[in-house]
This record gives sequence, structure tokens and C-alpha cells, in this order.
Amino acid sequence: MLRAAFYEVRAWVVLTRRRLTLYWLLRERGDFAFIAALGIPFAVVGFIVYFAYAARETIDGSRTDTARRRTKDIRCLAENIYFEARGEPLQGQYAVAEVTMNRLASPYFPDTLCEVVHDTRWDASRRRLVAHFSWTAFKLRLESGSPEWQQAMDVATLVYDGHNQPVVPDALFYHATSVQPYWASSKRVVAKIGNHIFYR
Repeated sequence: MLRAAFYEVRAWVVLTRRRLTLYWLLRERGDFAFIAALGIPFAVVGFIVYFAYAARETIDGSRTDTARRRTKDIRCLAENIYFEARGEPLQGQYAVAEVTMNRLASPYFPDTLCEVVHDTRWDASRRRLVAHFSWTAFKLRLESGSPEWQQAMDVATLVYDGHNQPVVPDALFYHATSVQPYWASSKRVVAKIGNHIFYR
């Protein structure tokens, strides 16, 4: 970008010299036209500088937005790991994180990670909306200074950035071994890790 700006300025200097010579030769036609013509190169340089800074601000703004979104996404993912699987083995925590990310990639779930975590569905038998991840329906206390929370954040960051070996590839569903949901028979089991069964 700086090289392009340098070439623009260099070309502007050459063109300005030629134009000044031409304007000097045409000065008899009127002083107003001569002065107006002298202002054109300055206006062009002003526009170039303005658009260069505007583009830089746009790029910096999009980087800031991306960083904020990443921070928010990782926090939502870590909360899901913490409340769904903090007592599970490490592989189980990775599996819960993968299911959440797989849902984000699926067209059948919402488009942002926090919306995936807080998604609800209509339960015809109960005649009400039910959360996909049950903890989101309650006001639970998060111990943000605990080792469990730090581990959830570490797992969330690794899975979010794609730096983990998949534990439950393509899995979109899971449930605790203590329950038998109606939908389980229509899905294919991918793995059983700790107290959860994962399905594709």
C-alpha cells in the first residue's frame, strides 16, 4: 500500500510539473482559470490521502470487530464446556466443544456460536420452548477463577482455533447416560465418553 502511494506521489510530481508549464503558457486566457487549474493537483492528492486513511481505519475496525467476536465466541464455548462437562474427562470436554462447533457449521443450527449455545426448540410434549443445552435455562453460577473454568477456556480456545484432533467427528448431539431421549434411536452413536453418549 505504501509503495502504491509512493508511485502515486511520484507520478503526481511529474504531472504537476508538466501541468504548471501548460498553465503558464495558457495564463493569458484568464487568471481565474489559471488559479483553478493549479488547485486540481492539490485536490487529487487530498482525495488520495483521505481514501488511504479511510481504508486503514476500515481495516483496523474490522480487525477489532473480529477480535471482539472471537473473544465472545470463545467465552460462550467455554461456558458450554464448563456447565455441560466440567466434571467429565478431558476428552469429554473436547467432545462437547466439538459438538457445539459442529452445530455452528451445520445449516440446521444458528449462525453464531453464542446463538448455538443458547438455542431453543419447541417441545411438543411439554408445549414449551426447551433449551438445547439445559444449563442455559437456569441462572447458574460461574466460578471464573477456578481451575475448571481455566481448563474450559483452554479447551474452547484450542477447539475454536482448530488445533485439536477431532474426538467425535461430525457429531451434532449428545446426552447424559442417565437419560434416554426420544430422538436417540434415530441417530447413530459416534462415541461414549465419560457420562455422555455422542451421536451423528
